[in-house]
Amino acid sequence: MSLRCMSLAIVAGAILNLNACTRLEPLPEWVQTPTPQELDEVLSGAVLFDAPISDFTLPDYPLFELTPQMRMLAEEVALQHRGASARAEALHQLLLSSPMTGGLGLRYSALETATAGEAFEDRRINCLSFTLIYVAMARHMGLKAEVNDVQIPPSWDLRDDETFLLFRHVNAKVMLPFGDQLVIDLEMERYSPMYDQTVIDDQRVAAQFYNNRGMELIAKGQRREGFLHLREALSLDPQQSFVWNNLGTLYKREGHERQAEIAYLQGLALTPSDLTLMSNLNSLYQATGQEHRAAYFYQRAREHRNSNPYYLYSLAQEQLAGGNLVEAERYLKAAMNQESHEPRFYALAAEIYDRRELPEKADAMREKAQRWKEEVYL
Repeated sequence: MSLRCMSLAIVAGAILNLNACTRLEPLPEWVQTPTPQELDEVLSGAVLFDAPISDFTLPDYPLFELTPQMRMLAEEVALQHRGASARAEALHQLLLSSPMTGGLGLRYSALETATAGEAFEDRRINCLSFTLIYVAMARHMGLKAEVNDVQIPPSWDLRDDETFLLFRHVNAKVMLPFGDQLVIDLEMERYSPMYDQTVIDDQRVAAQFYNNRGMELIAKGQRREGFLHLREALSLDPQQSFVWNNLGTLYKREGHERQAEIAYLQGLALTPSDLTLMSNLNSLYQATGQEHRAAYFYQRAREHRNSNPYYLYSLAQEQLAGGNLVEAERYLKAAMNQESHEPRFYALAAEIYDRRELPEKADAMREKAQRWKEEVYL
């Protein structure tokens, strides 16, 4: 995925929320929340490493710690610019613009999660590492900067034949005078003010950091270190369903289906609408011959996914790329019926009508796209 750096988006007041998904039916009685004893077993790692993992071995990183150069550059920006907005924009330009134009030229690396200091020294960032750098330096400049957790449309990474991983997205948010907020995001194509998003505290940020690094270590074959990072994530924030999902994925890969099921079910108890957990429970029950349970989670995941307008939008994009213009229009209309204020939907509709040689409809869609872009992105 290529890096798309966005212009700073100023949003007045609260971020708009996406509320288009349908309500899910309650879980059936046979879906049982794990007992404390079962959770202790899964968190101990005993079946993976032949002995329980000690809490004293869990990792600890200074996520927001500034290097001397970071501190010096932040102070220079603060001296050169007055006002929160000007300082926030100047910092953004410093970090991402080319060295030929006086910037640092931080480079995008999707699967390398590092602390603020590590990423700054290495000049390689993903969305979380960049956000740590930006927030740490912005705070040193006197700005009220926070990490913003963005619920991007579901997108899966299939690392083996049957287990799904879901990547999360964060960006930085600077609180400006008069209730405005400045959102700084690395990838414009993955961000919209229409998405559900929440400012999260530093402890929850740390949980996401340890989760990300844990899965990266597991992908490299370092399962013990990866497990320790997931344990630390859960010790910081045990309410995050995606961490339980990833812990279950580790157990499943190692052939411990019962421990995987416990972790998945704990995540589902916390977030019954978690699409990744539904998909992974379907896969787990298929692998263990529990066809009835597998079918239930397959259908539940299917219904929830099809209620997401951004998923329908992605299907419309796929159909357009394949030249299936009528199908593309059908999926896009379904997306618009659920979310009528997303400018990208209208931009895609204009492209479809251009391809169908319907210029009047295409122009009308372009006008709507521009109008909603101005309304949503201000």
